[in-house]
Amino acid sequence: MKKTALLIALAFFSLTAYAQTVPDITAAYAGMKFRVPGSPLIVGSIGANNDILLIKYSDSVGKRYISFSTENTLEAGDCGWTEFFEATLSAKEIYGCDRASVESFKSVFVQGTDSGTWKIANRAYYYFLSAQDPSFVFFQSKDGNLIKLESDFLDSDGFRAILAGS
Repeated sequence: MKKTALLIALAFFSLTAYAQTVPDITAAYAGMKFRVPGSPLIVGSIGANNDILLIKYSDSVGKRYISFSTENTLEAGDCGWTEFFEATLSAKEIYGCDRASVESFKSVFVQGTDSGTWKIANRAYYYFLSAQDPSFVFFQSKDGNLIKLESDFLDSDGFRAILAGS
């Protein structure tokens, strides 16, 4: 009798634990695959010039979202993206990129954030994480486009989990 009760209790707790874990889903963007949290409420895409993939986890406007967008129009100050992001993350005052472009980017994305570079699978990801505002990760896609990954709820581990599948 005790074994049966123990087996039933163990099965119940196992099923409860399984039901509470939501598996990740695969999102495809810019020829790459990413593992995003499962059970989104809305998934939308705007192609053409905007080229945005939006994944929402809340009914509230502007809350709990993940978005991917192509940012090829980012003003990089006459530099390549790698050099530009290295300049924005550097404490140096002298760099090869246009100073106004670097300072403008710093004022919007760097100030008040935890920022740096992650190297994952031979790719550089430039992150700008905020506790109060949306957080951003910029990286170059396989086809050479600059991609911006944005979320208002992911932390460092959440972003890294998404990017690990790319």
